[in-house]
Amino acid sequence: MVDKNDIIGTWTLVDRGTDDPVDAELSKARYGEKSNGLLIISKEGWMNAAICWADRPILTGNPSWHTDAPEKDRVQAFDTYISYGGKWTLENDIFVTTVEFALNPGWVGGVQTRGMKLLPNGELMLTLSRAWPDGRVMTGWVRWRRAEP
Repeated sequence: MVDKNDIIGTWTLVDRGTDDPVDAELSKARYGEKSNGLLIISKEGWMNAAICWADRPILTGNPSWHTDAPEKDRVQAFDTYISYGGKWTLENDIFVTTVEFALNPGWVGGVQTRGMKLLPNGELMLTLSRAWPDGRVMTGWVRWRRAEP
């Protein structure tokens, strides 16, 4: 059983994957071969997670503000990045975030639920199962390691 005191802190992304080959290809197309990410879980009950494609291209013309970039660049930047945060709880190895802010506005006000376990090597694994529209169920996972001080 995961204890909340064991997960508080800052974590960096190790890798991510899925048990579904279709989802794996979609994820690879969206996030590339390598992803970067950061997960912060505070003792005050807040969390923030961000994951992105490690080799995201610079916006055309390298504008000082993203809204000055061409629409195609902005869509690609949106599609290669995910971030959300809010208040978290942990019960029976289920990590639930009540989303207060997110790149996807549709997540705000909802919850994100993840299975959670600490691996023998000290890494943290979060899992998510979801059903595709055709009824297939896939389980994705993200592994994190404590950030270096």
